[in-house]
Amino acid sequence: MKVKEWLKKNYKSLIIYSIIYITLFIFFTYPLPYSVNLPGGVENENVFLTVENPYPHKKVKGSFNSSYVTVVDKPSPFQYILAKYNRKAEIFKMSKVTYSEPIAELLEKDKLYKASSIYNALIASYKAAGKELKYEENGLVIIDRIENTPAYELIKVGDIIIKVNDNPVKNYDETWNALSKIKCEEPFTLTVLRNNKEVVINIKKTFIESENRCILGLYKGYTYTNIVLDFENSNPRIINIDWSGYGPSAGFMQALSIYNMLSPIDITFGLKIAGTGTIDINGNVGPIGGIKQKVYGACKAKVDIFFTPPFHYQEAVEARDLMKSKMKIISVETLEKAINHLMENYG
Repeated sequence: MKVKEWLKKNYKSLIIYSIIYITLFIFFTYPLPYSVNLPGGVENENVFLTVENPYPHKKVKGSFNSSYVTVVDKPSPFQYILAKYNRKAEIFKMSKVTYSEPIAELLEKDKLYKASSIYNALIASYKAAGKELKYEENGLVIIDRIENTPAYELIKVGDIIIKVNDNPVKNYDETWNALSKIKCEEPFTLTVLRNNKEVVINIKKTFIESENRCILGLYKGYTYTNIVLDFENSNPRIINIDWSGYGPSAGFMQALSIYNMLSPIDITFGLKIAGTGTIDINGNVGPIGGIKQKVYGACKAKVDIFFTPPFHYQEAVEARDLMKSKMKIISVETLEKAINHLMENYG
């Protein structure tokens, strides 16, 4: 009886408190379909790889560092409002597919991007240093597919294409050349390695009327050559690789760090050097995302030199100036140009 009387007496207060609680719960926890980039920091790349030291008496006085962005996916309304009024934050609308993707798959994609950047950095830096890196190419790794296409339905993240119509393909170029020769609506097969087992996929390209073209649903930027490294027979021998981390944008700085391990001269020259950019096996530096947030983080970390792809140079300068930093921003197109800049200006 007492409980009923108490409820009757206080039901208005209970309703009010319930509304307040639900409102606060939504405000602080409900996920919105956005991704927020916030200022990050730098990570020392001198330690992600261990090679048999060809120059045991060389001392490295400075460091090469990759820059990263702090990312908040699916922020709460509270986080969204804070980001909206933060001059150093950027907000992006997520597509319906990305928003609904499981976190595990998003992380898997980022790990695949990371693996591709490490392979490319190794090959590019060993080439630049004139050292021997032995490896085999074994198919094309799929990182992602285009929405609403045959590939999106049938091919999975992490699949490795090893045959097109029973014809073996070893790398990026061979696979794309084979796919380009297949006509629109022509059935064909792809043999992929999925969880170390061969799977045969029956598939065909489809005509996209709005774009007036025929596509399979694979985008070149979402793929890379599957590399199998010969650790023992490379010179210098690769002892260990730290595969942790996500995304491809550390590739360029990883390549500089590896080159420094292979060089008789310490090309850091005692400086704290950071930067960002993808890398290909020929040492070409490519664009990335979140350049301003990476520069903000580098300024906070008191970096001396920041390397950026040319595409992002102006944004990088603007971000540096906003931080009122004296950090030097250097635009480079290739690994070789970055090495030459350090040798010519600090050597």
